[in-house]
Amino acid sequence: MLKFKALALIACLVAPGVVLAAPNGWSGDAGLGYIASNGNTKSSTANAKLSLIYTQDAWQNTFLASAMGSSSDGESTGEQYGASDKLAYNFTPNDYVLASVEWAKDLEGPIGQRIVESLGYGRHVLTGPVHVLDLEAGVGARQETVNVTNERNKDIIGRFAGKYSWKISETSTFSEVLKVETGDDNTFTESITELKVNVVGNVFASASYTLRNNTTVPAGTSKTDTITALNLSYAFGAK
Repeated sequence: MLKFKALALIACLVAPGVVLAAPNGWSGDAGLGYIASNGNTKSSTANAKLSLIYTQDAWQNTFLASAMGSSSDGESTGEQYGASDKLAYNFTPNDYVLASVEWAKDLEGPIGQRIVESLGYGRHVLTGPVHVLDLEAGVGARQETVNVTNERNKDIIGRFAGKYSWKISETSTFSEVLKVETGDDNTFTESITELKVNVVGNVFASASYTLRNNTTVPAGTSKTDTITALNLSYAFGAK
């Protein structure tokens, strides 16, 4: 079913649209979040994220980084880190090619480390100002280290991704980012749903829900992980 959904994204790539040129220069946002509870159990979760985007005419480079740590009664219950960099070139107003590198580390999850290098094609399907949708399809290589067994897997993958945003009002935006990496050893799916609301100036509050699924995991571990996060973030740069 996951492979069918991933392949269905390709059909949407032919949808028409008129792209709006992004302004040149730097833009991005940085966010921090912290949740603590006290009582019979003392627990805390902290997370941070950063996005940096540089646009120059037909070129755009996007860097993303994130980190999350959680503890319960003074003992660490999870640490996750991630970073990615994507370079895209718009060869027509609606079409672009891309090269990307992604790294993720999870000290408690079934997959301890994942590195993915990929090349692909993207399509600006919806270009705003209210609705924006980009779809991507490509191929690449993936290296994974499995927690518990320390098994190392190398795989050729198909990579499919979609990014949608809906400007609900002048102060609020809904977004959904979906990514599927499918190979012989494992199919990895990640969905990030976020609602962002302007607080004052360039300061935003956001609530996000992340779902990650691996079809192949060690015995005794869950195939699906979910993360709920609340953040305050600061947006900056070209508009």
